[in-house]
Amino acid sequence: MKIKAIVADDVLEMRETIEAMLKASDLNLEIVALCEDGNEVLKVLSEQEVDVVLMDINMPIMNGLEATALISERHPKVNVIMMSVQHESEYLKKAMFSGAKAYIMKPVDMSELTDTIKATTERYKWVKESVSSTEQKPPGKIATFFSAKGGVGKSFLALNMAFALNDHKKMKVLVLDLDLKFGDMAWLINKHKDVTLAELIKDVPLKEYELLKPYLHTLKPGLDFLLAPHSPEEGELITKGHIESLIALLKPHYDWIVVDTSVNFDDVTLLALDLADKLFVVSNQEVTGIKNTKLALNIMKNLQYGLEKVKVIVNMSQENFGVKKVSVEKAFPYEVIGYVPEMLKIARPQINSGIPEAYAKGALSKSFLKLTKAFVAS
Repeated sequence: MKIKAIVADDVLEMRETIEAMLKASDLNLEIVALCEDGNEVLKVLSEQEVDVVLMDINMPIMNGLEATALISERHPKVNVIMMSVQHESEYLKKAMFSGAKAYIMKPVDMSELTDTIKATTERYKWVKESVSSTEQKPPGKIATFFSAKGGVGKSFLALNMAFALNDHKKMKVLVLDLDLKFGDMAWLINKHKDVTLAELIKDVPLKEYELLKPYLHTLKPGLDFLLAPHSPEEGELITKGHIESLIALLKPHYDWIVVDTSVNFDDVTLLALDLADKLFVVSNQEVTGIKNTKLALNIMKNLQYGLEKVKVIVNMSQENFGVKKVSVEKAFPYEVIGYVPEMLKIARPQINSGIPEAYAKGALSKSFLKLTKAFVAS
């Protein structure tokens, strides 16, 4: 199959030299355009399909780094190979973070040029396949779990919901722990020594889903985890922008992303609330829990979150303890879709053991299955 390429360089002589090299090579390649700045490249890409862009870094109007970042966002099937006279590693790093797939030095050597095009096209052919497949599939939905008070079992509930969606509904699920300073999900699945979001954000440009895979923890087929940082200091380095880009990358690859949040209305938590297709606010039946939950629900009402989006789950419920159910439901401006019974003798060993298989079984599983049906139907 013929490779379609663009050559972008602000020096006419360089464009013509590279064009001559490619025409004389044994590559099955067609040059569709010669461009002198990034804007021209983007215009060509908006009008026709292209496989490879040979991109100079230093160009007027729009330089190669700016153009490459936009190409990665708008045209993920296109492979950008950066060209530069700059040999410093900092330029290579900037090129990779912009989304370039390879980097070659000027003056361009014909053998290196053709070998790089061949290798890059072969290495990243999966991008075309994955983009084509995800174009046909609607992006996944987000279920965010929030509580206005610690100790009500929010993380435990989110984890069990993820297992139930995967086990009983046969859905592909990702659990994303966005309690960035004090996340518990790693401890609940006995992965507290493994890599986290902190390493991912530090190591990987948030451009391609495949680059995220080494940081995902797969506990069973169709159930993956991205864990919160090990320390509050690491969590402070992760921004709302990071999480926004990350979720956009993840959504096409899962049926549901189950997000666990902090108890504070910080920027990242507010983003998770805004992006949620379903927002589950977890409370207990104690007076203080109900009071805090009601305050949080009033904030969500002021944010104009609809009744179809926000649902309440009451955890650690007991018939003969705490505020009666009828009073609980009257207190909240949103629907209570389920009560999870208090079973500390079952829940505590599951939490303390960190054995994930336990979440899909046992006496609590019926309760979570019932809750999952209400969750999917709500």
